[in-house]
Amino acid sequence: MDVAADTADAGGVNPHYLNHVVATSAAHEVRTTEDIVSGSGVKLLAKGARIDHSMRDRLLQHKLQKPLEDCVQVVGGVVPACFGPIADELLAQHALLASLCDSGRALAVPASLTQLPLALPVQSLLTVYCDYQGDRLRHTVGVAMLALALGRRLFPGDIDRHRRLALAGLVHDVGELYIDPAHLQRGTRLQPEQWRHIVSHPVIGHRVLKDMEGAGPQVAQAVLLHHERLNGFGYPRGIGGAAVQLDGQVLGVAEWLMALIESGLTPLARASVACRLIPGDFAGAIVETIDEAARALDAGAPGVDAPTPLEAAVPRVMRIASTIKRFVQQRAWIDARIAAARGPLRQVLQSGLQRMLRIQTAFSSTGLDSGDPELLLRELSAMGDPQVHVEVMTVIGELEWRLRELERESLLRGSLGDPSDDAVMVELVNRLRPPAAAPTSRPA
Repeated sequence: MDVAADTADAGGVNPHYLNHVVATSAAHEVRTTEDIVSGSGVKLLAKGARIDHSMRDRLLQHKLQKPLEDCVQVVGGVVPACFGPIADELLAQHALLASLCDSGRALAVPASLTQLPLALPVQSLLTVYCDYQGDRLRHTVGVAMLALALGRRLFPGDIDRHRRLALAGLVHDVGELYIDPAHLQRGTRLQPEQWRHIVSHPVIGHRVLKDMEGAGPQVAQAVLLHHERLNGFGYPRGIGGAAVQLDGQVLGVAEWLMALIESGLTPLARASVACRLIPGDFAGAIVETIDEAARALDAGAPGVDAPTPLEAAVPRVMRIASTIKRFVQQRAWIDARIAAARGPLRQVLQSGLQRMLRIQTAFSSTGLDSGDPELLLRELSAMGDPQVHVEVMTVIGELEWRLRELERESLLRGSLGDPSDDAVMVELVNRLRPPAAAPTSRPA
């Protein structure tokens, strides 16, 4: 994937990263830990110099002999001691997290995080990231907790690996610092051209971390892979199988689970439904580890306040059914395009077809594709079982999300190829959309 728009040339300073450093300097003292020297040998800043807005333009004008990230200290920034209280609070609030982090005889996860070695460049990079994304320290600590907990269950006794996974959890999204913030605003509906910048963040994170003191190649590799999936339907490279190494899968599961936990909508049910409906994202050993932790939880009421009546979900079910019906109708067209395609387009089409077939099978397995979904939902609602209610609404939400994900990934991958490949993917998406939906087109 081309990430040239978001990364500077070799030795250059990324302007988005530097802007975040300058912003951090308003709340923390930011100093150089060694001389900053240009590629031509000119000393730009002496060791101990402060970095602030006045230094921005000068640093952007030069390529550097050593990455700026490796030469920056944020005074009074994030330190391991602050992880413990955040971790304790998260454990008290979220049963699934507490179950997964049950350490048995090992040191408790919060205490382990407070003892995590954090080299100065990593500490400063993490501080800049969390200052920019004010609520992200809590998220990164949660991902680190889950990565550590899963690592302990999957690789018992491998302390060094556990620490690497926890560290990878803390820094998994630092690549976002190098992306135009306009692309990262929450609630913004991105076009595929804009989404290309977002999906570059694992690649950028890998480049930044692989040679950084306190991080290194193994942490960087896990960060690179944390959005890839075994079945090949991840990003940024869309690789699958053995190419998605286990540490990358562990980090990916940790971030995915933390996102479910943060949603506040029955994360246990959502994790269970997702693994059951659309299998193949993660290794069986990881899924079994999640199931084991889930079984340890009390199977009582899910704690959903004022749930939406099941009957209100009928329009959502009908939209899912309409998309799948259109997929069945367009199957001959899709098969013909696969037969005619070559190279990356053929791979994208085949991958999307397999993904859509899984969604179709999952929808059928729920019984929601019956002739009268309204009657079925009314009958399920009359049972008065909150567990059934949660399960049904979770299934509907998961299928909706999977269809949106498939559309987004298909358009993204099409945009990375030739214009003719892009045109095929745009046409495919429009053929699967309900007639009332606005057709997709590319900006001129």
